[in-house]
Amino acid sequence: MEKTTSPSVKPSSGTSMLATCADFALGDLTIKPSLRLVEGASGSMKVEPRVMRVLVALADARGGVLSREALLRLCWDDRIVGEDAINRAVAEVRRILNKLSTCLGVETIPRVGFRLVGDALDIEAIDIANPVNVASPDRRKLVLAGVTGLAALAAGAMFARDRNRRAEVDALIENGRRLQATGTPDGLSKSEGLFRDAIALDPDRAAAWGWLAHVTDNSEQARGAAEEALARDPKEPNARTVLAFQRRDLDSWTRWEDALLAVLQDSPDCAAAWSHLTLFYQGMGRCTDSWEANERAIAIEPFNAGHQQRRALKHWIFGRIGESDKVVDQALRLWPKSSLVWNARMLIYAFTDRPSAGLALLGDAAARPPNMSKPSVESWRAALVAIGSRSIADIREAKEVCTRAATLAPGLAANAVMVFAHLGELDAAFAVADGLLQNSGLVMQRGHNIRDFYAGSEWGRTQFLFVPAMTSLRADPRFAVLCQRLGHVAYWRKRGIWPDSFVRGVLDPTKPA
Repeated sequence: MEKTTSPSVKPSSGTSMLATCADFALGDLTIKPSLRLVEGASGSMKVEPRVMRVLVALADARGGVLSREALLRLCWDDRIVGEDAINRAVAEVRRILNKLSTCLGVETIPRVGFRLVGDALDIEAIDIANPVNVASPDRRKLVLAGVTGLAALAAGAMFARDRNRRAEVDALIENGRRLQATGTPDGLSKSEGLFRDAIALDPDRAAAWGWLAHVTDNSEQARGAAEEALARDPKEPNARTVLAFQRRDLDSWTRWEDALLAVLQDSPDCAAAWSHLTLFYQGMGRCTDSWEANERAIAIEPFNAGHQQRRALKHWIFGRIGESDKVVDQALRLWPKSSLVWNARMLIYAFTDRPSAGLALLGDAAARPPNMSKPSVESWRAALVAIGSRSIADIREAKEVCTRAATLAPGLAANAVMVFAHLGELDAAFAVADGLLQNSGLVMQRGHNIRDFYAGSEWGRTQFLFVPAMTSLRADPRFAVLCQRLGHVAYWRKRGIWPDSFVRGVLDPTKPA
């Protein structure tokens, strides 16, 4: 096959483009599109079809910038794909060039697109069989040529260093992104270190700052990192999501929701924003919308423990117990130390009336979350025994143990409300709910939080109000009063969107506020 100096890409080439595209030279590489092969002095690499199309398109631009829209047209045949798909393909091109070429790289032009860079993009072939005869230069020309040559060498060395640094930063960000996508504490901790390393190498990389804001536990540090990211790129999605979340209780719920939707309008592959919407919609009784938001997050991060435990809970909420068991059991095998997955498994056992299975899970001390405290274990044990026997004595014991635990942590309070509602003890359920959600009554958080995964403030949200265990509580007139006081009714009326009918209980959209 004849080798040419550049490919030829047409928007209409479609999937047959690679088969008809001639081999071509690109700097110190030989590109063979039909074989999906890139060859260099240090070896060769087989390339995925989509990645090869991106490489061919960039090469055909000869150093010109290709926008994301242009890449979609040339390489995805104008199909709608997320930015993450484009980023992954470009990152793979960058990795291939970094491994096989000494003079080529991919440059990202923020908010514009991508281009190939290197000093060998447009060099004509030299006919060494017929060299050009030139006159001997004088000394002055030799000196000037030497200076020019040194400058060129220095520029080349600087370019190589910049290219290698960019590639290293890209790799750090990509590896950090994959680690945080697990949703596990260990993954988040390790990813934070990688993002900090990326920032140390390139302090101007907005994405590294945005990811750091997303994974760090310290809210003040997260806010600072988000502000650094937005100073470099006002649309950096993770940074915008972090700041929106931190403003959640400062803004109205509709304003907060609008902020997340604006992030997703610009960056539909922002899993963090979808995750926040998942929890918010569940807390507002919009279970179907919550399911759809979580599925969007799973499409972006399929092996995120948090997303998968929510999927199991969603199946339970919609009455698909078999599917719920299947998902949560597989999640436990994949993430045996995940507190969130363990809690989901316990909730589903307890509130589908399988207390024996719940007690077996609780009794396996080695499999329990490592940060599970004695009050958590005791309250679950008392609750499961009462659910199994329904005896007056066991229910009385569960009320005493769970009420006492409810004062120690938001998560234990939420568990107590569900347990009491499931047992039909509605006065006790409302007493704990009032303390947790309205800071009123006798069963309030006492400020002596236990060192436990149930101690996080996020457990004090209202997601649990709309799960099956709370069916009897939602049928009580006091539930409508609670929702009114919490501001839920005002949100539903303003949005014109009420909870799904199967979790609505006594709520009546036709009645005036």
